[in-house]
Amino acid sequence: MSDGVLIVGGGLAGQRCAEALRQGGYEGPVTIVGAEPHAPYDRPPLSKELLAGDKEHPEIVLRPEEWHGEKDVALILGDPATGLDPDAREVSLQSGATVPYEHLVIATGSRPVMLPGSEGLENVQALRTVDDALRLRAALEPGSRLAVVGAGLISQEVASTASKQGVEVTLIEAEPLPLARALHPDLALWLVDMQRSAGIDVRLGTAVTRIVEQDGRAIALELSDGTTVEADHVLVAIGIRPVVDWLGTDLDTLLGRPEIHAAGDVAGGEHWEAAGRQARAAAQEILGEEPADEALSSWWTDIHGVRIQGFGHSNEADEIQVDGDMEEPCFTAIALRDGRPVGALAVACPREVPRLRELLTAG
Repeated sequence: MSDGVLIVGGGLAGQRCAEALRQGGYEGPVTIVGAEPHAPYDRPPLSKELLAGDKEHPEIVLRPEEWHGEKDVALILGDPATGLDPDAREVSLQSGATVPYEHLVIATGSRPVMLPGSEGLENVQALRTVDDALRLRAALEPGSRLAVVGAGLISQEVASTASKQGVEVTLIEAEPLPLARALHPDLALWLVDMQRSAGIDVRLGTAVTRIVEQDGRAIALELSDGTTVEADHVLVAIGIRPVVDWLGTDLDTLLGRPEIHAAGDVAGGEHWEAAGRQARAAAQEILGEEPADEALSSWWTDIHGVRIQGFGHSNEADEIQVDGDMEEPCFTAIALRDGRPVGALAVACPREVPRLRELLTAG
């Protein structure tokens, strides 16, 4: 009997790959290995509904408990991969077990980059897992002070969620503007204005130079502009690194082998939509099918009750055309470079999304 497909990574990419394999008619063994003790769950709610208490952990699980049994997909949870022998086609686990494979899908995600000096501080954390979200939720009491270091999508969402709960939020970004890789400067400034209008203290162009600690807790952050931000809790969201150290060699070298595939953060699919697309492509390769053409890159977020949907690469634009009033809750923006559309943004305008997608794919 075939050793089947081993999917290392129990997140969205791993789960979607298993689903695509079964939907595509794959009949061999499929095993998902996850570092967390939890079955695969959806991560976008961690900074929104779960953090706000509007949803609980069982409500964000990607598939009900019985799905894996019905589809004959084995789960090995809480036992991270620690090594790979590509010649023997075996993965070693922390428990000492080894799992053979015919095809390997690497979907181990990423780990957060933390601030120097933050190790061991009780109230300094990242937000990557459901346990992280529940820990942060417990700390967000009305009147408490939250410092969010980094101003990417997760930071923006946490700031929005926390401020609604009466938390005093300070958002600290080392770059002159947030989301520089995703937004044109005009759109980034609009987002900053939205956060400030909601009472969030946004500090731009300044970095954390020192964590002031007392009794094993951070009590303040000293910034490069000479100011100090006092905090009861600190969330660090300054970047991620792919979890590939267990591979023992370069990922690109491994991907030269026809039986090894990758999806999600390890393959550059940092957003929800990209991770799912890469997972389906990995399944198609295993099934001997031609992967679908690469789809238009996209992302979405909910900030202060406003759904923001981005497409393409607005940061590459030299001109922005806005349809509507940026002071109103619904507008669209088309990002142009040399007169050609390269990106778009829809703010509280879901009905405009098909038009924007068509414009960019035809572009």
